[in-house]
Amino acid sequence: MRRITPALTTELFNYYGNPREKRVGESDAFKVVTFSELVEHVARLSFLNKDYLLFYRGQMQDYRNKAGVSSFYPTMYRGDHLSKKELTARFTVLKEKSKILVKKFEELRIEGYKEVKKREYIQWSILQHYEVCPTPFIDFTHSLRVACSFSFYKNTSDKGYVFIFGLPYLTNRISINSEHDLVNVRLLSICPPTALRPYFQEGYLVGTDGITDNYDAKSELDFNNRLIAKFEIPNKESFWGKDFHGIPTELLYPDEDPVFDLCKSI
Repeated sequence: MRRITPALTTELFNYYGNPREKRVGESDAFKVVTFSELVEHVARLSFLNKDYLLFYRGQMQDYRNKAGVSSFYPTMYRGDHLSKKELTARFTVLKEKSKILVKKFEELRIEGYKEVKKREYIQWSILQHYEVCPTPFIDFTHSLRVACSFSFYKNTSDKGYVFIFGLPYLTNRISINSEHDLVNVRLLSICPPTALRPYFQEGYLVGTDGITDNYDAKSELDFNNRLIAKFEIPNKESFWGKDFHGIPTELLYPDEDPVFDLCKSI
């Protein structure tokens, strides 16, 4: 994928350094105290980075590579010493799981099964979002509130992290941008209505277009290439303030989700 140079506010520029000389991912996360403060930062970043649509990812930790830079690989490509043999095996598993998924959707006549059968990207998106097996996609959300809620999910530490990414504007339910070598799948538009999780999470799946088990450099698959900013937020109720609140776990991961039950069987 193409690497971008983010436009930063004066405050973030002074904190992270010049993004033309130093990656944002090399710095520690910028600390904010409240959700309202985070929203204000993101609003200014959105205004400055007009060429991109901002997406978010919440995590318990700031995972870094050996160079000390924040790293965001799709599940398929994670691992310090990923051999060609292991990668090929992962794609073999993905292909097998995709076939099973299509068969189950077809047998149960789940709404949208014909499209699931036709489109590989949709199969991968469902398998990734329901954590069936590694795929070439990574999860993002278009909701800052969802991202913050995810950073606190099962988090026993006193802080969480929210990462801001700049991606091409969407053109379709499955948007493929050849200039930036990215594919972005809007889960709300391609998953059947019975798949509740993507709707509550406002989920998107993003990957590098045209990349499978053959690439020149693994670093081209790392979404730190699209990182605009990263924030550290306190893992306590006061973060939300009186006007906001986090999304409960039972909504992020609904129990009564038929597609989740189907994916468990896979």
